[in-house]
Amino acid sequence: MPTTGPRVVLHILNAINLVMSLVIAAASLWFFCQIYEFTRLRNSNHYLLDYNVYWPQAVPWIFFFVALFVIGVTACGFAGARKKSRGLLSVYIVILSIVILCWIAAAIIALLLADNKSTDDFVKDTVWDVFDQAKSDNEVAESFGAIEKKLHCCGADSPRDYKNWKSEFPMSCCDMYHGWLEPYAIDCGFTNKSANERHGCSTVAAQYARIVIKVLSAVSIFIASISIISVILAVILLRAVTKRDRAPVQNEQNCVTVN
Repeated sequence: MPTTGPRVVLHILNAINLVMSLVIAAASLWFFCQIYEFTRLRNSNHYLLDYNVYWPQAVPWIFFFVALFVIGVTACGFAGARKKSRGLLSVYIVILSIVILCWIAAAIIALLLADNKSTDDFVKDTVWDVFDQAKSDNEVAESFGAIEKKLHCCGADSPRDYKNWKSEFPMSCCDMYHGWLEPYAIDCGFTNKSANERHGCSTVAAQYARIVIKVLSAVSIFIASISIISVILAVILLRAVTKRDRAPVQNEQNCVTVN
């Protein structure tokens, strides 16, 4: 049985697995950093005895470690296909089967435990804690303003949150106009239409978190599908290599019989 075709396709699928796993690893770290950007601003005294597992914080690490596992497995796949080693191919098939289960499990955990109201509640509680901190801490207020600019949001639940303790919206809630020399902010009073039309940061952040969780889960299912095809090709290649290695022994036995 020829081995060139399965080898080439297996190399291509391994390359896809490697690239997608690197993307998942990078996206997971980015997602965790985005969450940490909020959580680092919270009042730490409120969480001294809080030992609960919050899935938006845990999910990125689940995908990250599975992605690292896959990167190591693809190295075994490349080596087994290139050397046509029965041992490496056998190990690759077994471990890649475990990887498929890991990807599917990660997607199920993310969709069932993280893509739900618990994530919305976690984000809302975090944003409100940061917003309360911003009232008395200028550094937190500045950092929260940077988040408002980035997410194009205003306040915790809505722009109205500022009306209880400020005389106008912060500049981070208002659009900037670009002049000839440098950008400048328009009047950011409570009558500013664009500021009043913005959503609260808890709503925007929760929606983005859910979107990222869905995307990570979808990509993991895609990688699992690619891995299933890789296992099938690896089995075909292993059988071809096994038959090839046994062929000389059979020919030698035939020659002895003829003599």
